[in-house]
Amino acid sequence: MRNAASTRHWFGLALAAFVFVLGCGDDPVKPPPAPLPGDQAVPDFALIDVNPNSTSHSQTISPRQHLGRVSAWYFGHAN
Repeated sequence: MRNAASTRHWFGLALAAFVFVLGCGDDPVKPPPAPLPGDQAVPDFALIDVNPNSTSHSQTISPRQHLGRVSAWYFGHAN
């Protein structure tokens, strides 16, 4: 005859196996997330650098010159 400790041990193992089997169901297939606005390529452009303190002052610059690097582009306008 089994003692109470042995019975609890087997019950615990059976319960753990049951919970494991329930957790192993197939996950529903999710569609890929929609791309964020910044994830899409933008048309190439080139502008003349008008910043007199820049090392590329009066040269034509483009985002293509900075591929693989972090860059920020500011389009300001003043009258």
